Amino acid sequence: MKPWYVAMRAAVLLATAAFVLGLAGNSGKAANAPPAPAAAEQQTAMAKLPAETRPNYDHYWYFAPIYDNPYQNWTPPPPPWQLCFNDSMLGTSWRTDLYNELKKLNAQYHAAGLTKAEVLVTDSNNNINVQLTQFNNLHRQGCTVIFTIPSNPVGLCSGMHDAHEQGVLVITVQAAAECNDAINIGGNGYVAGKVLAQWVADAINHRGNVLILSGVPGISTTVSLEAGSKDVLAKYPEIRLVGTVYGFWNEATAKTEMVKWLATHPQKLDGIIAYGDMSVAADEALRQSGRPLAMQADGTNECAYIAYWHDKKLHSLSGNAGGGSMGYEAFLIAIKMLFGQKPIVNTIWMPPSVIDDARAAQLYQPSMTVTSTCWADPPDHHLIADSYFDQFFEGGKPVEPKPNP
Repeated sequence: MKPWYVAMRAAVLLATAAFVLGLAGNSGKAANAPPAPAAAEQQTAMAKLPAETRPNYDHYWYFAPIYDNPYQNWTPPPPPWQLCFNDSMLGTSWRTDLYNELKKLNAQYHAAGLTKAEVLVTDSNNNINVQLTQFNNLHRQGCTVIFTIPSNPVGLCSGMHDAHEQGVLVITVQAAAECNDAINIGGNGYVAGKVLAQWVADAINHRGNVLILSGVPGISTTVSLEAGSKDVLAKYPEIRLVGTVYGFWNEATAKTEMVKWLATHPQKLDGIIAYGDMSVAADEALRQSGRPLAMQADGTNECAYIAYWHDKKLHSLSGNAGGGSMGYEAFLIAIKMLFGQKPIVNTIWMPPSVIDDARAAQLYQPSMTVTSTCWADPPDHHLIADSYFDQFFEGGKPVEPKPNP
């Protein structure tokens, strides 16, 4: 285990513990940034990647390591394959959409005789110890592939190692594991944070007061998103970052915390960088407080914000990475490996996908309201062309039939 990743893990766990003990205020700082690996180590890691993908790995150490493929010597078993989903919090609509997409794709391959009929699933309700037990039970039940969203970057490492040793393919989805016994698929939070912050900075003409509306303090997702945003804002001397509010990716919590923050911060708020599923709440808090709305970028593509965007005729930007789309991309990686294709690294990141005003208008449906819990995914569930992933793979057979999202 790399020394700098040990330090990062300690920082993340310390910050999370601080929150549990009630030490993290609603406008407090996120966990300290993890130390950067030495320049030579960064160069070695980046050299493993296809050249055109390297910008997607900017400051990769905030979110996940880049190792060689741990499955280089793995031979896929003959079909039918048993697919499994080990989730940390299945009760959210994002996770439900992901699971539904896995089931839909599995049904296609079951019809072709390549997978078993059911996708086995577990839900630990955000308890990492329960999740580890469930993970271990799944690989003992004969799973060929376990898709997982760990609630902790190291909490499943022992189970992942045992599963890897027994020939089980483990794929994390948008929640990378630190240990090198899984293939990580998703997006780089640091890069996404930069994209959102740059849009807000440009929208307010590079001057004014900006607030970050973040998720859960201390976890790698929020640490990386905040770091990317802050590095962009620091380029503009006339932009002032006036605070960070933690809304826990929950509309009700975000609104409550925003109202509390606004009550003690009377200065004008020009821009908000929100990291997902909280932007409607932010605007409602501003209205309730009698404050003018701010230019806002949102981290995710929930239907509620697309509806609000349409109803209020906003100028905005959002990320585009719903659960169904991420389920498709993760399934694609798994099926390529089941057909014998070998990834060149353990962590495969996509470039950020965004929704602008024109795209939001296209995605809007009359059934969407500000209380909708769905996600405005592209109809084909593609966040990036399938061909993007080809450069990460070597050998094997072409996938046939191709997954149809």
